[in-house]
Amino acid sequence: MKNSKFFIALLVLCVVESKLHSQSKTDIALYNIGLGSFVGGLGAIINKKPNEKTGKVLLKGLLQGGGGGYLVYQSKNLLLKIPENNKLEYSWGAKFVNSLGISIIENASLNNDFWNKWHINIGFNRLEIETKEKIKFKYRIMPVALILTGIFAYDHKFELEKTLRTGEIIFSVSKKFEHAGAVWGKLILLEKNHLDDFHTISHEIVHSFQYEDFNFVNTFLNKPRTKLLGKSKLGNKLDKIFYFDLQAPVFGGLYLLENGGDEYYDNFFEYEAGLFSNTLLKN
Repeated sequence: MKNSKFFIALLVLCVVESKLHSQSKTDIALYNIGLGSFVGGLGAIINKKPNEKTGKVLLKGLLQGGGGGYLVYQSKNLLLKIPENNKLEYSWGAKFVNSLGISIIENASLNNDFWNKWHINIGFNRLEIETKEKIKFKYRIMPVALILTGIFAYDHKFELEKTLRTGEIIFSVSKKFEHAGAVWGKLILLEKNHLDDFHTISHEIVHSFQYEDFNFVNTFLNKPRTKLLGKSKLGNKLDKIFYFDLQAPVFGGLYLLENGGDEYYDNFFEYEAGLFSNTLLKN
């Protein structure tokens, strides 16, 4: 039953995204709010305790997830400040708001109060703050993002200044590259001639935020993951070190499903990134 809910959720997302091409910012806002509400409610039911009432849990998850989704939308909207003002530092403000939104959605989907745990991701690094009983700080690694960073960072130049100014791990590509920029997991690659292209950088940061949008996959699988890793000391240690970013294949698969249209921006994820970087106007 739990697995069927998971696959139904993915099917709904495929259908919804296929209807969202070339929409206004209002439609994109509704998508982000709706996605947060949907996964918050469904995840809350999946992670519901036996003695809790389904209706109450569902309503709490829907409202809490919707609130988080609104913050996620606003975080992407803030990224427009980068090309408008030619300042990469706006990325940090957007990142902070995005982290608040994703944290709230994550708590909703885990059937927790919205303030239980907060996190911010910098590349493959996940910094957590637990506030339920007493304040605890925790550092964990997202292994899929780490592996992708290792693979695609090879033979490319690490851009320390751009990384510090944006909060995103950025490398540059010196040889011929078919795109101005690209994102794999949480790693941003920029073609060397676009290192100071604020539109392109903002566009790629939106893609990095989209990776976070699908963080709910991890919450849907929280119970089986906890049960599996809890069976051994090694599993418990791995769980403390790693935050398994299982959303990678789901997000990657949905992105590929969006390809195949006549235009580049027929892909919903590219359209959203273009909308919040003003690259739609440049295309």
